[in-house]
Amino acid sequence: MRIHKHINFFKVVEHFQNLLHDSGVRIKNDGFPDLTDFDYPKSIPPDVEMWPYSKRNQAQKPRNTIITFFETDPILYADLNTIDKVICNLALYRYTTGFDISPCLDFNIEAQKAALVINALTNGIMLSHGIAVIPTLRTGSIETTSYLNCYPKHICYAFGALGCNQRYASYGQLLTATKLALCEPTQVISYGKMSACDRELFYSWGVPVLNIPDYQTRCRKKAAERK
Repeated sequence: MRIHKHINFFKVVEHFQNLLHDSGVRIKNDGFPDLTDFDYPKSIPPDVEMWPYSKRNQAQKPRNTIITFFETDPILYADLNTIDKVICNLALYRYTTGFDISPCLDFNIEAQKAALVINALTNGIMLSHGIAVIPTLRTGSIETTSYLNCYPKHICYAFGALGCNQRYASYGQLLTATKLALCEPTQVISYGKMSACDRELFYSWGVPVLNIPDYQTRCRKKAAERK
């Protein structure tokens, strides 16, 4: 699996499962943690900014800033190997979106599950340290949407539109609708440029969406305004 080129998957999974077990979190037979007993934000204040994790030091009001993990996978692999440092940094902030290693559609099912179990275990580590996690709606194919059962229904979710492959746009709409039916979110925070189809889909399901432009887009806008 592609993920193994960057991290020792089995070592990370075993270590994180042990940490969660010691915190009283049940690990299910499929390796995923049961994260349904934690408290999650049901809504997000409209003035909260979304900030890429690598730019965290630029946050003006850390306690009103959401830190995202919508980063490239190699950056996230490094975070897994320094999870104690990551938790220490995140303690400055109020919210974070869920960990987001890519379970790409062109991966086989086992590789998708590998990425998703890492994401869920990392979210569990953050939750067990009192960090308010907004899980992402990210899954791979339809076969891996069941991972969302790790979380309770009727909470806020994050949706990232960066790096999406337009070849799978139609299939992506089906996936998103399936996930909305499964988790019934109270609100969705969308990071990056949303397509008109995605906007319409969330609207048709009656899910409020707070759309935050990605960091690069905001930088370009500020630069243009200064000219």
